[in-house]
Amino acid sequence: MSYTFTILSPHDTPLFTHTFGTSRSSGTGTPAFTTADLALNPFIIHSALDIVEEVQWGPSSTSGSAPMYLKHIDKYQNNFISCWITGGNVRFLLLTRPRDEALGISAANPSSGSASSIYSTGSGAGSVRGSLAGGRAGLGGGAGMYNPTSPATEEAVKNFFVDVYESWVKTIMNPFFAVGHGDVVKSPVFRARVQAAAKKYL
Repeated sequence: MSYTFTILSPHDTPLFTHTFGTSRSSGTGTPAFTTADLALNPFIIHSALDIVEEVQWGPSSTSGSAPMYLKHIDKYQNNFISCWITGGNVRFLLLTRPRDEALGISAANPSSGSASSIYSTGSGAGSVRGSLAGGRAGLGGGAGMYNPTSPATEEAVKNFFVDVYESWVKTIMNPFFAVGHGDVVKSPVFRARVQAAAKKYL
């Protein structure tokens, strides 16, 4: 399981980006994105903004106000996007790339159209031994398929967003940080807190 977490300003300017792998189920915390994946991820994240706005300004599922956690909102190929919106319209977007076997893609079948060798689960260097957010309970169905809308997965992602949001509020309270002007977050303390939340929940 590999992740790219991005914070976007109300004007869609990237303020913070962090790429990491799962730390659960003996995961190493190292992402398994290829160089091409890393170049494509920002485009996938930005392409989800239209859907974010549709959900944000669409009918509310709660009484009187739209929720901050929009849950799973978009999918591009084998990448899943979850979103959290702050009161100041800053968007937290989490791109999740599950392991191939969690998607039903065999590592022994290169004709599946996926770079399966990159996401193999062997014990060698570069292998990924991650698990779903929230553990195996996040696997939907009997076939062990990844399900981004399972309660365990949604709860783990939500807890991650809540911890990051708390750290975000403390960061923007700094009088020398002007989030409205698109200042990039360079605080090593904030990055460490994002890493800690990722290790705890994802």
